[in-house]
Amino acid sequence: MSDPFLISGPALISFSGGRTSAYMLFRILQAHGGVLPIDVHVAFANTGREREETLRFVHECSVRWAVQVQWLEFVTDLRSVGPGGRIDLVGYNSAARNGEPLDRLIKRKQSIFSTLRGRWCTQLCKVEVLFDYAATLGFGPGQYTEVIGFRADERDRVYELPRKPRNVDRRFAFPLADAGVRRSDVDSFWSHQAFDLELRRGTGNCDHCPFLSDKARIARARMNPSGLDWWEAHEVERQFAFGRMSIAEIRRAIASSPLLQLDGVEEDAADSECGAWCSGEAA
Repeated sequence: MSDPFLISGPALISFSGGRTSAYMLFRILQAHGGVLPIDVHVAFANTGREREETLRFVHECSVRWAVQVQWLEFVTDLRSVGPGGRIDLVGYNSAARNGEPLDRLIKRKQSIFSTLRGRWCTQLCKVEVLFDYAATLGFGPGQYTEVIGFRADERDRVYELPRKPRNVDRRFAFPLADAGVRRSDVDSFWSHQAFDLELRRGTGNCDHCPFLSDKARIARARMNPSGLDWWEAHEVERQFAFGRMSIAEIRRAIASSPLLQLDGVEEDAADSECGAWCSGEAA
């Protein structure tokens, strides 16, 4: 039986910055004797709202495992500039940390992504950015394998993603699911490592994602209130809320009930690939 972690190129490994996709990358490296084939690439798409802990984790995985991770950021969605003009190639030190890629997207759209207007933050700042990077390498849809970190306990995502009409020309690999890896396996792996993603359960890579439940958003806001400022500034400017609750409403909810409560908050959101959580896409 073939090893699902032996990836044949050309391929692009999507590294979200979460524990699951990092574990997938480790297993792929292990299967290849620690060195990826020259036509198998690893990329991390940064929106500028990833937590600093996530950025450090991506960097640490790259350094400790001696694997090149290409950091990418959205610049524009203008077709006229070509794929190389639509993205920035950055690194750990130069990566945006105050939402600059999302600022550019909001300015371009003259609107904010929201539960009502759509989750195009993921599509344009994650999925399309990876497409554009692949295009700069000379690969179009279906000409390379997209390696995505869905686990065996996420079979609904594994089943649905390739079957969406817009994805018929794409080629996917889900090595974790094929190997039967579940959340408990990922947790066990990281419990024995010398380093880990230093995010508490109930937090997530995107600091205040508006597409989670109200309870999860309030819990995140209690843990990281300073991170709310960027989101609130855009809501005030556009006179529209990102989520079911506005940032002002979240602040009022915290003020009226200041105790930190994480019971029942979606733990999977703390480790999910942004696109996987939002729309069935992987980032």
